[in-house]
This record gives sequence, structure tokens and C-alpha cells, in this order.
Amino acid sequence: MIREIIKPQTQIHTIEIPKEYLNRDVEILIFPISPAKTEKGRIHQLIRKTSGIISNQKIDPVMWQKEIRNEWDNR
Repeated sequence: MIREIIKPQTQIHTIEIPKEYLNRDVEILIFPISPAKTEKGRIHQLIRKTSGIISNQKIDPVMWQKEIRNEWDNR
């Protein structure tokens, strides 16, 4: 199976069919995908949802890191 996501710049796009697919029935699908379905889109959405989520919590990053590590040390 070959799957490729492209961003066409023209209405004409030429594809190269592998030799092992010659003389066989193949299906070629063309449909738009939303940006959220791409890896870049997912990361962007995650950042938008979580950025600044704890900015008003007055957390000292060094103390927070020590507490997290202590949880694992005391198991």
C-alpha cells in the first residue's frame, strides 16, 4: 500500500504506479483532510489547548520538579 499526503499547487498531478501494481485492480482516492488530522495539526491543537493553563498557579518549577522526583523515589 502506498499512502502519501500532498498539497497540490495545480489541478494536474502525475502519479507513478509501482511495477507490482501493474495489471491489477487498484483504487486511487482523492479527498481533503483537515489540518487536525496531520501530525503538525495535532501538535498545534494541543499547544493551543494547553498553553498558559497553569500560568496563574504560582508554581516554582524547581520545587515542582523535586516533588515529582520524590514521588518516584519513595515507591
